[in-house]
Amino acid sequence: MMNNVLPFVPRSGLAARASLNEFVNWAKSQIHLYDKPSDPVQWGAISWSRWGINNTRCSKLGKRNESLDSGMIDYVKAMLFEERVVNLSEDNYRLNALRCLEKALLDINKEADIISVTAAIFDRATLISQEYNSESTAYSTSLQLKRICDKLIESGVVAKPFIWDPQVKEPKMTLRKSAENAEKKLPSFESIAALGDIFSSNPESSLDIMVTSAVAILLSQPSRVGELSYIKKDCFVTDRDEQGRSQLYMLWYSQKGFGANRKIIPDSMAEICKEAVGRIVDITNEARGYARWLEENPDDFPHHIGVPNKHLDAPLTMEEVCKCLMLSTKNHSPRNVFKVFIKKICTSKSSSGLAREVAGDILSGFNEDGVSRVYIKGRLSGYEFNDTFEVTLRKLNLLVREKYLPKHFPYTDSKKVVKWKDALFCFRSGAFSVNKGKSEKPFGITGMCKHRLSTQLTGTQKKTQSIFERYGYSGVKVNTHAFRHLLNTVAQRGGLSQELIARWSGRLHESQNWVYNHVSPEEMADKLEVFLPQVVDSNILASIKTNVPIRMKNVGGFENRIVHRTEFGVCVHDYAQEPCAKFNNCLTCGEHICVKGDDVKLLNLKDERGYLRRSLVSFKKEAREETYGANTWLETTIEKLERCEQLIKVLEDPTIEDGALVKGVDNSWTAGCNALSIRGELGESKSGILPKNKDDDRLAELERILGLGD
Repeated sequence: MMNNVLPFVPRSGLAARASLNEFVNWAKSQIHLYDKPSDPVQWGAISWSRWGINNTRCSKLGKRNESLDSGMIDYVKAMLFEERVVNLSEDNYRLNALRCLEKALLDINKEADIISVTAAIFDRATLISQEYNSESTAYSTSLQLKRICDKLIESGVVAKPFIWDPQVKEPKMTLRKSAENAEKKLPSFESIAALGDIFSSNPESSLDIMVTSAVAILLSQPSRVGELSYIKKDCFVTDRDEQGRSQLYMLWYSQKGFGANRKIIPDSMAEICKEAVGRIVDITNEARGYARWLEENPDDFPHHIGVPNKHLDAPLTMEEVCKCLMLSTKNHSPRNVFKVFIKKICTSKSSSGLAREVAGDILSGFNEDGVSRVYIKGRLSGYEFNDTFEVTLRKLNLLVREKYLPKHFPYTDSKKVVKWKDALFCFRSGAFSVNKGKSEKPFGITGMCKHRLSTQLTGTQKKTQSIFERYGYSGVKVNTHAFRHLLNTVAQRGGLSQELIARWSGRLHESQNWVYNHVSPEEMADKLEVFLPQVVDSNILASIKTNVPIRMKNVGGFENRIVHRTEFGVCVHDYAQEPCAKFNNCLTCGEHICVKGDDVKLLNLKDERGYLRRSLVSFKKEAREETYGANTWLETTIEKLERCEQLIKVLEDPTIEDGALVKGVDNSWTAGCNALSIRGELGESKSGILPKNKDDDRLAELERILGLGD
């Protein structure tokens, strides 16, 4: 009896479970949008790549073929659906973080129930990530764990909310690591030179044209290899730039959420890029025409010389079937050849439900029991089978398109951005074969395969020669992403703004630029020497213009401390001894120095003079109306205005050399003296109040000079 007692679940736990179920049910209700004809998306599949949702393999950490725990897998799938489909992101760090989190739950709680996560479990997930991954990957994974934690709490999927932050420090990039990173990620001079030589030799094979042209395009604008599949045949547009010059652009579609844009082609690469695109267009026109026919005639079997002139639903003989499918019957009978073809469709995981159904019906009609020998003139000439299946051009059309065409046809991928009939990189299957005697496959279409291009540039496939090896450049290789790193680094060297670099690269956030910046510290130092040669100069004017620290020795002192900059010059007061006694009254201070030739500070003085002139008029009016305190402000304004006029006159004097120091005479006023004067405790105090109803010669003379009379 005791074993049948249900455990008590607090209300907070019930609410968290309800929130989790609501989130999962939402994802399940939307996943059908990715259904294929007669092949709906299976929520329980370990991966959704078959339906065009990439990087969704819900396997355990380090165990590719083992599915995540049943208590957490629905939540992970809902998270991946939101990330991949809604947010259009394919960040592998998110999936890595979820795998680490599942392992942490199993290690601590012995069950992977996501609503029971705690700060301790997230700490454990961080440690697991550090054990399994590199330093940089562990850091990026910890950031994703933080985002997952925040989302769990915000959406109410956690029974007991908590606060958690990852304690993983960002890896420090030392000068040595920076140099090693640049050497690893930037293409070598040898690889660029070799590819240039191969391109200029005007190669003839489709494979070499594809590789060299793709590289030329990638060297024309910083792009990802996967984005090449979105380039259309008519990809160029010419427009006027801000200076009115003719500028070439390439229409582009950037991944990772950036979307459609047009990228500027530098003048130095414009003709090369045009030539590269032209070469691809020449060898892909037939394939694009074929793709167009397939799209416009979905029910017709692709025509070729072996297709019999029969109705779509008329039965075909085994010989006619093999001729339609262009299958060789040299070593085996047509029936056996076709049977092997059908079995492959039935067992293929990528086949749609409708294709497997049609192939299954045909396969079940093969009858191996009722076999009759056929004799001609007393000799055995063959066998007759009591097969019950019927094959027509309509059925073969469905099977052929399922087997040979890309799964997202007529589009190049699941994003449905570009159709094959418009794509620049549209080839017939088999076009890249380097083996003699092998021709293009009869029905297929292929495009820009990242793996094929990478293999050709890196030589990582043992049985396949790289393009460098075929042309005699032994030991040369380059990563496909190196060209993007190179152009970003060149843009950094050229002083392009971070915003423009991000836009040119198809990047959403400027903060990601630093990963691709491989400008060395030595280059930065050389650049500083070019733009800031005065840094090592002891002249104060040079220090002011280059915005470097100014020391006391620059203004005639002997101390090594740094002086302060002010609105009108520099201040030599030692703030380590006492605070400013003038309360920012720099114009009447003896510790304030103006520098001849500092145009910025001179403009500030002129602005101050304009302000004081306007104040003088106002205070004079208030003083005559006997407003309390107006006389004090009037005298203060007169004193500052006089000092301002004197300084401007000296700083504009052409007979005084630039860099000369102009130091004013202190008027002995301080905030402390002012306080003592107000309290009547100052021995000798200057009231500073203008007598009422009395003309002041000083004020009148100043007004005459400034033209401020009544």
